[in-house]
Amino acid sequence: MDVSAPASRRTLLRLATAVSLGGAVAATPLPAFAKSARCPLPRTLSVTAPGLYPEGVAWDPTRKAFLVGSSAQGTISVVRADGTVTPLVAPFARVSVLGVEVDAPRRRVLAAYTDYYLRLLGAVDPSLPPVSGVGFFDLATGAVQHLVDTSAGESHPRTNDLAADSCGAVFVTDSGADTVTAVSRDGKVLRVIRDDRFLSDHTGPNGIVHHPAGFLLVGKYDGGQLFRVDRPLSARPVVSRVPLDRAPTSIDGMALRPDGSLVVVANDLSLSSGQPGRDAVVVLRSSDNWRTARTVQDQTWPIEDPSTVAVTPYGDYVVSGGLREVLAGVPSTTPGQFHLRRR
Repeated sequence: MDVSAPASRRTLLRLATAVSLGGAVAATPLPAFAKSARCPLPRTLSVTAPGLYPEGVAWDPTRKAFLVGSSAQGTISVVRADGTVTPLVAPFARVSVLGVEVDAPRRRVLAAYTDYYLRLLGAVDPSLPPVSGVGFFDLATGAVQHLVDTSAGESHPRTNDLAADSCGAVFVTDSGADTVTAVSRDGKVLRVIRDDRFLSDHTGPNGIVHHPAGFLLVGKYDGGQLFRVDRPLSARPVVSRVPLDRAPTSIDGMALRPDGSLVVVANDLSLSSGQPGRDAVVVLRSSDNWRTARTVQDQTWPIEDPSTVAVTPYGDYVVSGGLREVLAGVPSTTPGQFHLRRR
């Protein structure tokens, strides 16, 4: 997700207030959710939370609830089935929290954070160096475990989304630096993955998932391209483009489902001026272990500006966090609310 339109004075005031508030064939089977006789979640969860503006969402199996970040407040919150919102991670820096992932085996929550958007709106001192990185937090208490700077040497870093492998290594996309950074389970930067095909004039690598077979799938926002990254922890990762039968206009967040399919969220939040786009949720499948993929479902999304999706035992829930309002000054049709809707 990236919005770089100029913000109005009204938007800056709102942001300042918010900040102050503190058929696939898989090489390795994906874990399947236990079937539930009754879904405890509504089809659409409309949540009143002024100033939150979540871009990222994850399912927390320990709470049976959602976790959402905040593009304005730099927090992580718990969202229950009844729409109740409670804080988990307090503001730890003057940043936006974007991608969020629950690493249940290690009892932690991971988050991609950046001050890019606050800097864009003039809410951060421009003389200070940019801040972008990965946060590791205790899943039960929200306590900070590690804050890992991934912005070294980059003039306009924008960490965006992240994924963890089975051993706890974390991979984070940077949509401004056009990179994927590998971070160890104990919070050390291991290497930065670069490829000319990641490069973009506006918004590069965005959504990312780790496949149980050991490779990464990375979505490039501009052009809706998908890439497979083999041996991502090796000295020489191999990046291959995954040809699609029809590419979405963009790729924002993504999630891998237990049946091996990939859910992709598309929007026009970051498209270059005048470039056509649409809000959509697309399901891709692969019969050759993600060397190619085909579209099996393409659904125009009924709630504006979806950004990513969380796979739950009760269906796949897409978040629309009102990002256009806070980042571009465009009034929301439901001010003070965000929405989680099952596809």
